[in-house]
Amino acid sequence: MTTNERIYQIISRMTSFPELRVHRSDLLAELLKLQEEVCNETFNGIHAENSKLRLWDVQAHLEKLNEERGHIADAELQTFKEGCKIVSNEISAEITGNAGEYKAARSLEIIRCKKRILRNIEFTSDDRRTELDFIVFTEKAIFIVEVKNPQKDIYIDERGNYCRVSNAMHFDKNIGESMNNKSYLLRQALKGAGYEEPNIQSVVVFTNNNIHVENRFKHIDIAYLSALPHIIEKYEGDSLYSLADIERMADGVQAASCKESYPLPFDVNQFKKDFATLMAKLEGYEFEEEKEADRYSEFPKETKKTPVNRMDIIATVGMIISMTGMIASIVYNTTKR
Repeated sequence: MTTNERIYQIISRMTSFPELRVHRSDLLAELLKLQEEVCNETFNGIHAENSKLRLWDVQAHLEKLNEERGHIADAELQTFKEGCKIVSNEISAEITGNAGEYKAARSLEIIRCKKRILRNIEFTSDDRRTELDFIVFTEKAIFIVEVKNPQKDIYIDERGNYCRVSNAMHFDKNIGESMNNKSYLLRQALKGAGYEEPNIQSVVVFTNNNIHVENRFKHIDIAYLSALPHIIEKYEGDSLYSLADIERMADGVQAASCKESYPLPFDVNQFKKDFATLMAKLEGYEFEEEKEADRYSEFPKETKKTPVNRMDIIATVGMIISMTGMIASIVYNTTKR
């Protein structure tokens, strides 16, 4: 089998992400399937608990193999490690996001006012596209609830730039523009349902109470999860919508939502190819090593040499000289006659 054939064989067995676009709700499942396939190809059933293996286990194993085999795949290993970091970060982000949304859903369910809740509503219009984590319809307002579950402190500046804070400031996105886009597309959907000037309120909710959030952007409200029910229940305003209005608005928004697939956040085909190339390189060295051993096995094994006795050599030389003299004498007598 050639190297290219081996690369193709590995890639053909990996069935995760059959399309280059995926629906948001399917992303985590496909990411986990991709991770499982890489683990299975690497360990080939050696480990009884492959389901507990992660990409960093694969990375550590291949690093060890590469070291044992004289660093023959350093470049391929580095490329694969960079891809692993991207995929692992995507998995982590999806798990963290889902955990945050789960907490928010439980918090919203305890609101003690007339309401209807929609979750993960997607809108698209021309070149605009967005997803709303939650929409809460009440008698006084329609609330857009954006859920965040970060592990680092958050700083939102005067222009709406959302940054994660650790040793340095890491820009994520402009949350002001993002929330405006959500509000605009929701307003268009409500307009289609017959509500021209809906009272829309937006709040960004943080589910991790152990972080500090500093918000200097005055056009959005922020809150920790524990305060979310009170913000909605105690909202000051007139009762604008009946229960029938709430149902009509929610049905209209749901009808206007779309379930389109999004482009993948990374090049999954390239990641698969990088992994397969690294595996083939490491395995190819193993195959060559076996061939080298086989080639040497074709030669006869070295036999044990018997030490030579010096006296035997002297006796042999003497015998050769004596025989040479006898032959010379016979030749001389024959010629003389």
